Amino acid sequence: MRVPKLGNVPRLTFLLSDLVAEEAAAAFAEHERRIRERLPDVEIRHTGGTSVPGVLTTGDVDLQVRTDKQSFETARDVLCELYEPHCAEVWHSEGAFFVAPSTQPPVEVALTAIGSVDDLHHGEAWQRIAADQDLVERYNALKREHEGGSADDYQAAKRDLPRELPALARVAALP
Repeated sequence: MRVPKLGNVPRLTFLLSDLVAEEAAAAFAEHERRIRERLPDVEIRHTGGTSVPGVLTTGDVDLQVRTDKQSFETARDVLCELYEPHCAEVWHSEGAFFVAPSTQPPVEVALTAIGSVDDLHHGEAWQRIAADQDLVERYNALKREHEGGSADDYQAAKRDLPRELPALARVAALP
């Protein structure tokens, strides 16, 4: 995430995904290969802002690793060997999160059990944004509102986004 500091307080900056598309695609391919070597049966998707043309992004690359519920723990253990655990306090039996330390661009990995709420949030929600220019514009408006603001405020607003956008609310409400 591109977060310059103003004094001691991190401030967000965003850029158009098209400007980092080539770099993001290369990072995705590299990490997809790395994961696939150890977890050949998972599905790996490029998600997040760098995966959708015309979206404002911090420039980080998000990967979603999807697996069935029976293989989740094994996949989680393998990803713990490949990446640094991220937000471990919110991990549960169907979702775990990781970062690749010291990578440029920054890379984050979401492991999700197929059919779980996290699976829908990290996958289908991005498919809906990519397919709907109105959602792209509304997502970009959220980013513009938080340009130069704190990362914490932005993350809180982003978590609330599905409640504000009906097309995404349907994804968040699915069991």
